[in-house]
Amino acid sequence: KALSKEQLKTLFECPASTFEQEKARDFWFFSFACNGMNIKDIALLRWENLQGDKIIFYRSKTLNTSRKNLKPVTVYLTDFSKMVLEKYGTNPRSPKNYIFNIISNEMSKEQQHITFKNFTRFINQNFKKLANNAGVNENISTYWARHSFATSAIRNGASMEFVSEAL
Repeated sequence: KALSKEQLKTLFECPASTFEQEKARDFWFFSFACNGMNIKDIALLRWENLQGDKIIFYRSKTLNTSRKNLKPVTVYLTDFSKMVLEKYGTNPRSPKNYIFNIISNEMSKEQQHITFKNFTRFINQNFKKLANNAGVNENISTYWARHSFATSAIRNGASMEFVSEAL
């Protein structure tokens, strides 16, 4: 479930027909550019996770499964990911505020869970429309961003150890 270099280029450069498609593309490629970060982890990012030209965070999946020896994930920001932070980032940029306006502190865990699923569905539906308009007729989802990152990194000579750590 990985896109080729040519497909990634086509989708990145394809003009969006709607604001929703543009936002979906921005978040799909933000996930890709941030080592395949999943949507829940993107939604949970706080400004305190942004440290200079990198994001340092703990995967929510890891926090929920093993509390021993937690390893932070470090993502080095590209110009594109910095643009997404600038374009969609919330204000004020206080350390405890979420970076993106996807969830809020006032939401219960159940409400947050529903919101994560709805935002993922929003990205999947709108990115798929953009892809179809661009002639990429795969059944693309946010899951593909993670696999495309890993496959792309390996094709560009990254070691399995690097990709494993990055994911």
